[in-house]
Amino acid sequence: MSKLAVITGGNSGIGEACAWRFVREGYEVVICGRRKAHNHDLCERIRVAGGRALGYAVDLRDARALADVFQQIALNHSPVTCLVNSIGIEGTPFTLTEDYCDTVFDDVIATNVKAPWQCMKAVLPAMRSAGSGSIVNVASLAGIRASATGGSVYSASKHALVGMTRSAAREYAPFGIRINAVCPAFVRTPLSESILGDSLEVVGSSPPLNRICEAEEVANAVYWLSSPDASFITGIAMPVDGGTRA
Repeated sequence: MSKLAVITGGNSGIGEACAWRFVREGYEVVICGRRKAHNHDLCERIRVAGGRALGYAVDLRDARALADVFQQIALNHSPVTCLVNSIGIEGTPFTLTEDYCDTVFDDVIATNVKAPWQCMKAVLPAMRSAGSGSIVNVASLAGIRASATGGSVYSASKHALVGMTRSAAREYAPFGIRINAVCPAFVRTPLSESILGDSLEVVGSSPPLNRICEAEEVANAVYWLSSPDASFITGIAMPVDGGTRA
């Protein structure tokens, strides 16, 4: 049976690296993200390389649009084997809690918590019927400690995502579904480059391994957690941090 991985926020950064990793393992990938042109470009590059990919342009904060997309996926593709929630925003970096804008708070929570939750809800019934499936939520090191850049709101959203991952993992383990999270430190992505600019290399080289994490290294962890090699692992928040927490 064909293996299908749905990747949200999959058209750049960690999500794009995950798409390529799953394609190399023989998966068909469905990429869901707001930027239609980015989706099309990535899917075209994957197809040129011999892989199978299709993109859906959707604002995953819109519950109705999200439900419509997952209905199309169910109708037009094989059952979802893996869901990777890589969608996420930083909000307003380097902002004190007292200065944080309420509307930005709402957007961070809607994007980083509610959207992954809605995506999980969309795939879990079919996974439960099949008696198998894997979900990996891309959280952050800020989901298990304080955030160095995003502030209290970003950290709160990622803590919520980790908590949701652990609780859902306990709920769905009896149905053969594994749900895990990865918690990267600073990763070289367009988002981190836009936030830190020229200081990215200095900040990113602070872990004991003395270098910044590459998006492909996070994708390797995501794939491993989704694979049969991690068949007895569920409910974890795996740091991908170069030894920072050591």
